[in-house]
Amino acid sequence: MCIGKTAWPELLGQNVEKAVSIIEKENPTVRPVVLNISQNIPDPDPVDCTRVLVFINDNNQVALVPIVR
Repeated sequence: MCIGKTAWPELLGQNVEKAVSIIEKENPTVRPVVLNISQNIPDPDPVDCTRVLVFINDNNQVALVPIVR
């Protein structure tokens, strides 16, 4: 079980830099990993409670809800 906040639905559409800053502030035990949704990147396995996947679009906006994965 992961500690602290594990999802940030309120960050959908936000600029990636702002989103990363908010995630780091709200849960200092995690590290955001930024991935472009237009690239064919498989989901990392296994779940890592210290990693938050932040998928962005080509405009550097959060495209999916950032979650601990």
